[in-house]
Amino acid sequence: MGLFSKKPKEPEYDAVDCERKKKRMREVFNEAVKDGDTYEVLYAYMSTSKFERGFIFDWNTTTFFCYIVGFRRSDFSLVLVQIDAALEKHSDPFYVDIDNVGNVSYDPKAHQLCFEYKKGSEDFGELLNIGGTSSKTLYGPKNIHQPDEIERLLDFAEAFRVKLEQRGYKLDKWKR
Repeated sequence: MGLFSKKPKEPEYDAVDCERKKKRMREVFNEAVKDGDTYEVLYAYMSTSKFERGFIFDWNTTTFFCYIVGFRRSDFSLVLVQIDAALEKHSDPFYVDIDNVGNVSYDPKAHQLCFEYKKGSEDFGELLNIGGTSSKTLYGPKNIHQPDEIERLLDFAEAFRVKLEQRGYKLDKWKR
């Protein structure tokens, strides 16, 4: 190691709290989605930033949206259920129209998985941050450690990419 290099610290997790939150996420997902037990689930978030110029100074506002992501490989179904940080309230499920997806990409450094919609769609796509959270997280639920769930979602995304390639889509480079 060099003089200025510093090994990043491993995130801190409370394993008991993590398992409790995973069970709660499953309960919330099953409550929101009719056949929820047939899906695998994990926590993800999306964020948006808004820059505004003021008369005296400028400011940047970032909003975080927390989701339980459900995915099923048998029919390539993807469902998002928005949740609050306490895992008490949830929205109606949003089913991603997989037939409208034209590209799937992943950025391993930022832990961002993107399901990009075809050109001509109203939205760009779903950009999911799937890295989990530590005990010191300032946004969303804390203590969600999910390496196995992330690997299964990435396997789902790779299988879906194969399906897109068979349909003739030109995809971005994939790196895991």
